[in-house]
Amino acid sequence: MAITSDILRPVGMLEKLYTARQVLSIYNSVIVTASYTIQSNLDDSSLRCMLCSAITRLIHRHPSLCCYFDGEKTPEPKFRRLKTILIKDVLQIRNLGRPADLGPQLQEIHDLQWPVDAKPLWRLVVMRESPATDDISIGSRLHIAFVYHHVIGDGLSGSAFHRCLIQALGDVERRRPVSQEVPQAIAIPTSTTLIEPVEKLTSLPLSWLFLLGQVIKEYAPWWLVGAPSPLWAGKPAQTLDECPFRSRVQIVTLSPDRVQSLVEESKSHSVTLTCLLTAVIVSALANQFPTASRFVGNTPYTLRRITRTSMDEMVNQTSGFETDYSMDRLDNIRKASNAPEHIESLWDTARYFHTQMQIELAKCPNDNLIGLLPYVTDYIKYYQKKIGKPREVTFELSNLGAFEEGRGSLPKDWTLEAMSFSQGAQPVGPAFTANCVGVRGGALTIAITWQESVVQEDVIDGLARALTDLPRLLREKTG
Repeated sequence: MAITSDILRPVGMLEKLYTARQVLSIYNSVIVTASYTIQSNLDDSSLRCMLCSAITRLIHRHPSLCCYFDGEKTPEPKFRRLKTILIKDVLQIRNLGRPADLGPQLQEIHDLQWPVDAKPLWRLVVMRESPATDDISIGSRLHIAFVYHHVIGDGLSGSAFHRCLIQALGDVERRRPVSQEVPQAIAIPTSTTLIEPVEKLTSLPLSWLFLLGQVIKEYAPWWLVGAPSPLWAGKPAQTLDECPFRSRVQIVTLSPDRVQSLVEESKSHSVTLTCLLTAVIVSALANQFPTASRFVGNTPYTLRRITRTSMDEMVNQTSGFETDYSMDRLDNIRKASNAPEHIESLWDTARYFHTQMQIELAKCPNDNLIGLLPYVTDYIKYYQKKIGKPREVTFELSNLGAFEEGRGSLPKDWTLEAMSFSQGAQPVGPAFTANCVGVRGGALTIAITWQESVVQEDVIDGLARALTDLPRLLREKTG
């Protein structure tokens, strides 16, 4: 197909990780979903008109929604400006018919491939719980899922999108009557520009000691440096012929009062909720795999503080660090024979993780893993070499924090009940991911995502039980 759109800029070095995954079909999408209760009747036509008006505003606000990339099989792919965006390409409305578990819906959406031609790298999937009708009745729930390619945004970009959507929907509702004309296409301004990639906004210096450590880790023979303890990380990375590309999602929801108690308990032990949740996962795995000698956890974090990029922008500015949980630490967890000992081992693991996190954040952006990307000469081969080998990471825990509506206000009779955050199957990556997001003063949602058959379902069930039972466990101890 002839390329007629304008070049916006080259794809950045971090963003190339995701264009390469597109080529190999090993990562599809990120989804951030907002769930609302609506205390008024809303017919199908009015809902579509409200959403289309809001989408137009978001497209004009966020340049990342106005682009696609090409040349992904070359060393230098480019972002290009779309000339127009067709509403049918970015808006889909589904009728769930009744209250439903979002997990199966998200699984299906995650497994959808992106088009290979000049199309938007995002879509809005709206799911309404309205029995036997396309209209929304009083008290119905509406789930608005923002589905996007990781190349145009990190997890926090999903939160930024929803804040902007809330403001746009509120403004549309206050300008009633809402126009009943639904546009078929939205023109993209020729003045559209993308925010520069991370490497243009900050330096990422590497010390010789850090570089030497990475070289030794990657290339030194085991007989020289000693073989690391075997790592449990699910099934090895496999080709899509060997292992089906099917995303699995299991959602755990903690009520507002339980979230508040966990936050307060974490503060009293000088750690964060992220530290406590990480400790719960490590503890659950240690007891489910009593002979495992080592786990590795990956924790993403934002670089926006370093690049001075607003939380209201859609960008991909994420780094991460790995934490090693050795046999000694896992054995201490397993030795806990009663509830008080188990709880103390949780706090011990949480404090250990908190220390590792503080060390990482204190040195950022120095000796950052992202700073190694200029040494990757071929991103596609970088991932291809991982196929057939053991995974390098057991799990990832990614926490977007508590979502706040910001300056905007929702339409009258709309109430934001919950947020959720999920990622699709990862044939090359951690065995599973725990994706966390809450609502300020409200519930916390943890979406555990994995590739089917990489981790057994009873393992995920055990993790979900451990996370669900955590508030009760701590309450019994303090009680």
